[in-house]
Amino acid sequence: MRATTVAIFLGLSLFLAGCVNPNAGTALPEEIAASRASVPAPASITLLTMVNDRNGFGEHSALLINGSQQIIYDPAGSFRHSQLPRRDDVVYGVTPRFAEYYNSYHARFGYYVKVQKLEISLEQADAMIAASIERGSVPKLFCATAISDVLNDFPQFASFQSTFFPGAIMKRFAEVPGIVTSEVREDDVGQNYRTD
Repeated sequence: MRATTVAIFLGLSLFLAGCVNPNAGTALPEEIAASRASVPAPASITLLTMVNDRNGFGEHSALLINGSQQIIYDPAGSFRHSQLPRRDDVVYGVTPRFAEYYNSYHARFGYYVKVQKLEISLEQADAMIAASIERGSVPKLFCATAISDVLNDFPQFASFQSTFFPGAIMKRFAEVPGIVTSEVREDDVGQNYRTD
C-alpha cells in the first residue's frame, strides 16, 4: 500500500470515528414499548426549527410525528428527559405536555422555535416514524441532512434537497400547501408564550 493511500485511509478512519453521536439514546425495547404515547388528534408532521432571534438563522431541526404513536425525531440533538426513552435519535412517549416541554427546552432568550405543522395520512405518519427509526444515530451537525432525507421520500416533500442548513428546510416547508405556522418564545424568566 502506498503511503498516500495509507494516509487517506487513516484520515478517513479518524473522521468516521469522530462521527459517533455521543447523545445517541440507548433505551431498551421494553422501555420504549412501555412508554408508547398515542395522541387522539389527526395524524401530522411538525417541523420544529430552533431559530437565532438576532439573525433568523436556523440552528437545529427536529420532527414531531403523530401517527399510531407520537415521537420526536431529534437527530444529533441533546434533548433528554427522565420519563422519555430515547433510542438513537428518536424520543418516545411524547404526549402533548412533553411536546410543549421539548419546545420550552429549546426556546430561550435569543432563540425561538418555529413550529410548522401539516396534517398527513396515518399511513404516511407511520412510514415517517419508521424511516426516522431506521436512520439510527447521526453525527453532530447532520440534523438538517437527516430531516431532509426523511422528508424527501414522501410526495409533498419530494423536491426537498439534502442540506446542512435547518433554515433552508424551514423555508421549503413553508411553501408546502396546508402548513400551519406558529412560534414558541420564552422570556428571561422562563415563561412560554405562543404566537399563532
